Amino acid sequence: MIRYLKHKDIDLKLWDECISHAPQGIIYAYSWYLDLICEGWDALVEDNYTSVMPVTRGRKYLMDYIYPPFFAQQLGVFSKNIITPEMCRAFLDAIPRAYRFVEMNVHISNQWIPEGFTVTPKMDLILSMNRSYESIRGSYSENHSRNLKKAIKNNLILNKNGNPKDVVAMFTKNRGRFITNLQKSDYEVFLELTLTALEKKMGSVWMVSDQYAIPCAGAVFFQSHGKGVFIFSSTTKEGKTLAAMHFLIDAYIRENCTVLNELDFEGSNDLELARFYRGFGSTECVYLQIRKNQLPVPWRWFKN
Repeated sequence: MIRYLKHKDIDLKLWDECISHAPQGIIYAYSWYLDLICEGWDALVEDNYTSVMPVTRGRKYLMDYIYPPFFAQQLGVFSKNIITPEMCRAFLDAIPRAYRFVEMNVHISNQWIPEGFTVTPKMDLILSMNRSYESIRGSYSENHSRNLKKAIKNNLILNKNGNPKDVVAMFTKNRGRFITNLQKSDYEVFLELTLTALEKKMGSVWMVSDQYAIPCAGAVFFQSHGKGVFIFSSTTKEGKTLAAMHFLIDAYIRENCTVLNELDFEGSNDLELARFYRGFGSTECVYLQIRKNQLPVPWRWFKN
């Protein structure tokens, strides 16, 4: 039986135990992660936390809604067992009708969506690890192999214990200037996420500097369930010229290829970024964005 639980009634220990043992588990679904990206999230829970689904809820204009929070690419149903079509549909059908608008990015294992939702495929790019570095390196594109050779000649300096504040600062001064949907508070949440992941030994921050020790690229990786997630990165103009990000990601792959099963680039609908991730030999996987709009007119038209 699937129950709806308010946040105060969720047994967080049992919740995290379910996520830890879920074959499709991912770092975004741990209670501490959800607490930071969606204060007061609720839950759908089956039996004694055998299967669960976070309900990342909000409220605006006296109407309740479900939304996909920043820094959690995929949520949805997680289970200690293999997710079946019946289980997936049952959880999504159990979302209370009080939520007049629902938008979720569901986990790649949640492919069975009940009627009433509109479905939009989204692309993820995942690199299969758990094999020799030579095998992975052999799948790089010619352009990436050429850039790596250039990067090595540039005498770049790698730091595996970087400061996440430096990565965020670099981002906001460069590409972040053109991204309007991330506010100062969102960057603060991300920093808290990263610091917590570092404390739990579930994160790492890598930086690359040029030969004069000036930082030119940085990346934050989260790790759980045998998966690395390329969650955030930044590069300066000089870093692009020096192929610093090629150098950084290649170094991460070299060190973790026999430790992790896969590296999730979190995909991108940006064709240029997708081409960059694909250049490391990653393959496309599809996850789903689902929507249900039962808002009253005229809000329904506006959200559509």
